[in-house]
Amino acid sequence: MISIEGCEMETFPPVIATVGGGGTRLYPLTLDQPKPLVDLCDTAIIATLFRVLATQGCRRFILGSKGAENTLPLNNYFKAGEGFFKRLGITEIEEFSYQPQYEDKGSADSLRYCANFFDINEDMLVVSGDNVIDINLKKFVEFHRKKGAVLTVALKELGAGENVSQYGVAEINGDHRIRGFVEKPAPGREPSRMINTAFYLFSPQIREVLAEMGDSARDIGGDLIPYLTEHGYPVFGYPVEGYWIDIGTPERLLTAAMDFLGGKVEHYAFRNEYRPGQWVNPRTLARIGRYLDSGDIQLRGNVFIGRNCSIEKGVVIENSHIGHTSLIERDSVIKNSMIMSFASIKRGSFLNRTIVGRHSTIGPKCVLDADQAYKSPGQIPVVGENVILPQESEVGPGTRVASLKYSYKILATGKFSQLGTDNGNIYFCEK
Repeated sequence: MISIEGCEMETFPPVIATVGGGGTRLYPLTLDQPKPLVDLCDTAIIATLFRVLATQGCRRFILGSKGAENTLPLNNYFKAGEGFFKRLGITEIEEFSYQPQYEDKGSADSLRYCANFFDINEDMLVVSGDNVIDINLKKFVEFHRKKGAVLTVALKELGAGENVSQYGVAEINGDHRIRGFVEKPAPGREPSRMINTAFYLFSPQIREVLAEMGDSARDIGGDLIPYLTEHGYPVFGYPVEGYWIDIGTPERLLTAAMDFLGGKVEHYAFRNEYRPGQWVNPRTLARIGRYLDSGDIQLRGNVFIGRNCSIEKGVVIENSHIGHTSLIERDSVIKNSMIMSFASIKRGSFLNRTIVGRHSTIGPKCVLDADQAYKSPGQIPVVGENVILPQESEVGPGTRVASLKYSYKILATGKFSQLGTDNGNIYFCEK
């Protein structure tokens, strides 16, 4: 038994995380790593989700990944999970396993493969490795079991100004039973504004259903949920009141980082608060504390600065996330941006609504600004891994910058065009 918010209950069902997919919409950040391992708030996207789940009582985790190209980086990141969970103060993890699939047929196939391989005959939490959700697990599990559901889907109601048609959309009755489900309906044909968060609780009966569907069950949203509803299986929707985001694009990644910094995720809290809404790792604070006290370094709004960072006089950081072991030289200004680990921002540079990947260097007096060209918000500029921008480069809205060695991967998507090269780096802009 474990205690959650003063209540005791059985340990939560095992978590199966589906972590396949190429992550092309996040290029160039995903060129040398799987999408779930992209940095979010100084940790991987999937690790932020696991943290939310583990702090509420989940103790068994299975990663269903796409072949060795995904499994090996995930294994290198988590190992057997001990180090990651130990840092959260959790030492009683019961299981942390990897199960690679050498054919990526979709999330439903990954569920079938993992459930059969590990012979799981109990409820299963199934989550997507690129989503972050803040949900009360105790209430979610209780809802599922009270309804006697084969599947409970966590649903999020989107506001009037949000695009519902890019998601799976559920039609529910007064008892929260899902009567119909449409994957990415045409605009204007959405049955509701309740969208699929890719957070599921399945009963063990789902193994029988997947067996009867055979190879037709590839995607949970596109294949499995419509099959269940059409054949009368008890499928229910659980309204999510807390935070949720699908991190499929750089814009959403940056939005998620700002939301975390703004305290919108209840079960995720930063450590080492320096001032209200500002967090500075003690190792970094030991280096820059005197400059913060004197005003030679200014922090404005919500700011996170990781461990072992070097920040020089004259730097202004506003509503931004600075990953660990980064260097920010004098007189640079960073606003509304993500600087990932091991990055270097040289003197006098200006960054606004920008993402800079790991191990990249922004040369002196560079300008990377999503609002630069049209004086109105545009797609954010993104610098990938191991990129060096020369002095006084200007990178405007929608620009993607990647190392030359990855150019063939980018061009293969058909979404990018070449702008030019410099010192082994190649510059792209979305068509």
